[in-house]
Amino acid sequence: MAALNQSTITTNALPAWNQTAVRMAAWIEIIVGASFILALNTQSQLIFGTTTEGSGVHFAQLAGIALIALGIACLPSNHAATRRVAVRTLLIYNIAAAIFFAWIGFATTLRGVVLWPVVILHTVLAIVLALSLRKEGSW
Repeated sequence: MAALNQSTITTNALPAWNQTAVRMAAWIEIIVGASFILALNTQSQLIFGTTTEGSGVHFAQLAGIALIALGIACLPSNHAATRRVAVRTLLIYNIAAAIFFAWIGFATTLRGVVLWPVVILHTVLAIVLALSLRKEGSW
């Protein structure tokens, strides 16, 4: 009877490659967010082939702040439920970012030299994160 009432929460750490993938994705978002605040025109030129003007500067800086917050919130944790939430959050973000940047590449003339590498990076991160969720069996 006592065995039925015990919690089944696991606190095992993610396998090393999964934890590395999550940590890498989180730090990429933190670094990119900081660059949106500190070097916005360089980022804009590299991704879109143009600079940001007017209120777009402030929206991009706000996006930078949000990326930093996303990255910090998704840094790996030792608590199993928190890990799953972080991986799912990063997965959803990377899928959406890959679709968004691919759409920019196909539907507009805004193409910088790193636009397609950004699409590829977000796609690869989404695949790695999806695989880590699948391996953990926590879709």
